[in-house]
Amino acid sequence: MARQAPIGHRIRGRRKDMGMTQTALAGAAGISASYLNLIEHNRRAIGGGLLLRLAEALQIHPSTLSGSEESRLLSDLGELASDPVFRDTPLDRREFSSVISAGPGVVNAMLQLYRAYRSTLDDVDMLSERLSHDPYLTEASHSILTRITSIRTVAEIFEHYDDLSAAQRDRFNATLVRESERLAESATEIFSFLERGAAGRPAANPSEEVDDLLYDNANHFPILEDCAETLRAGIDRSGGLFLTDLINHLQSRHSVTVERLRPEDLPATGHIWDGKNRRLQFSRALPITSARFLAARAVCHLEGADAVDGIIQSSRLTTDAARNRARQALVSYLAAAILFPYDNFCNEARELRHDIEMLQQRFAASWEQICHRLTTLRRPGQEGIPFHFLRTDIAGNISKRFSASGLQLPRYGGACPRWAIHEAYLTPERVVPQLVQLPDTTQYLFVARAVRTGNGGYRVPQSVHSVMIGCDTAFAHDVVYADGLSLDDAKSAIPVGINCRQCPRTDCLQRAHAPAEPLNTAT
Repeated sequence: MARQAPIGHRIRGRRKDMGMTQTALAGAAGISASYLNLIEHNRRAIGGGLLLRLAEALQIHPSTLSGSEESRLLSDLGELASDPVFRDTPLDRREFSSVISAGPGVVNAMLQLYRAYRSTLDDVDMLSERLSHDPYLTEASHSILTRITSIRTVAEIFEHYDDLSAAQRDRFNATLVRESERLAESATEIFSFLERGAAGRPAANPSEEVDDLLYDNANHFPILEDCAETLRAGIDRSGGLFLTDLINHLQSRHSVTVERLRPEDLPATGHIWDGKNRRLQFSRALPITSARFLAARAVCHLEGADAVDGIIQSSRLTTDAARNRARQALVSYLAAAILFPYDNFCNEARELRHDIEMLQQRFAASWEQICHRLTTLRRPGQEGIPFHFLRTDIAGNISKRFSASGLQLPRYGGACPRWAIHEAYLTPERVVPQLVQLPDTTQYLFVARAVRTGNGGYRVPQSVHSVMIGCDTAFAHDVVYADGLSLDDAKSAIPVGINCRQCPRTDCLQRAHAPAEPLNTAT
């Protein structure tokens, strides 16, 4: 049985706050009191119309009952439990739902401690690397060891030779004092050097904080969607929004200078946005889809700042680095909402059965831009398919992640080597569909594609990323990439895990770590 997000405590708590009985709430939602009791004790999942009816009866937003926060906590607890630090004190994964229901605040605090632990491990690895390769640290370490050896030698002489003359003792005492002072100086210098290197290091990981912001909002921001409707009408009422429309708007309304330059005159990103001097520069080699998106982002910087800042100010971001990273992510969200209007995009996606390549042609967009937009279609009553999204580089490092499908995405380390996101690198630019089954028997459709990005000619290096989108197989019939896959044959699904540390499978030839304890899939 698939693991469900434990949201029963939310329903029960809200019902009691309103002074409602189970019978009253059940009647308002059109279900029996006994069924509601099962829901409140996390023994039945909810969704669709029932979720909307319960949210309406409890006078809360449906997203409150989506279980996205609880699903993320389950995911993070699963990753925490697989860490080798708990090898001698294994955690029972069957208790996670109960723990989250009883004390979500305690779980969050525990996860914060674990993140701090992981960050400390990264710092230790970084310092070890620096000690091994930094010329200054290597020399300073050698100097400290030399001083310690000198001091120890003098101490041994004092211990083993009692017949030293006064002159000899004075000479050795002077050596001892001199080497001690030099040791103190060397130690002070090396600690100052390390402190300078760590200056300004944020206490929290900005990327993780922005991930949490997206998850907390189900990657859907109604304020930005409304703002996009207004901005779009002010740019081009016909709805075309070609690159020339965006450039003309920037020039006529904001006096922005737009320049197409040679790739070698720009940084590796292929563009520069200078808001202070109202200047947008981008490479002549950029695809039209990228140039159009950059122009839309420039409009959002100038006209959507209030909407973006309002979200940031009400968020739980703790550092300037996280707020800056979130601002860039939200500006990109707003730009996508302008270029790909919610209603039109959602309707086209349904009609085309989420054929990403056809949507690329329809909206003049890149593969990644379309995949991103598909994950944001969470408007209550007009939701799209709950997709998950993952992007990695060729080394397996995860650079973007979001899941509304229920699939747990790894926060630390890479994903399962059997996932299509890795296979896509074998055939770049080709779509790789995949039907998978996790150890808890849940099945998902994965769709991945490796894409090349480059901002120059023959001699300019290109980067390659693999972008994967997917959903629960319950929605797979509405996705064109499921055609030809045996969705009704459980044996045809490829057995996968989340990553090696969390996977209990023992028959995997690509395993890099010892198997995790098997999950209990009983109800």
